[in-house]
Amino acid sequence: MGAPCRQPGIKATLNKVNAIQGRMQVGCGLTTKEIRGRPYLYFWHYEERGGRRVQVFQYIGSPRSPSARGRLESAVSAYYERVTVELRDRRLALLARIPPP
Repeated sequence: MGAPCRQPGIKATLNKVNAIQGRMQVGCGLTTKEIRGRPYLYFWHYEERGGRRVQVFQYIGSPRSPSARGRLESAVSAYYERVTVELRDRRLALLARIPPP
């Protein structure tokens, strides 16, 4: 629990209301991996697996492929949509822990 406030006339307890379980890492990017001498594009992002945040690579295609750009745009949009929802949920969970006045 928190420590009592020592200011005269103020009766409040200080708590760590931001102690939400789990760490969140937000980030994504594009990288090229060379496999057997040929370049391949991958979209990377963070995701929770088994209670841990791990960096995940998603194959996009050949850097020379015109359709790879569309797949990359779709992957980035889907990632940001998912992260936006997750951030909103974490924010609401934190605000719900604030004690009433």
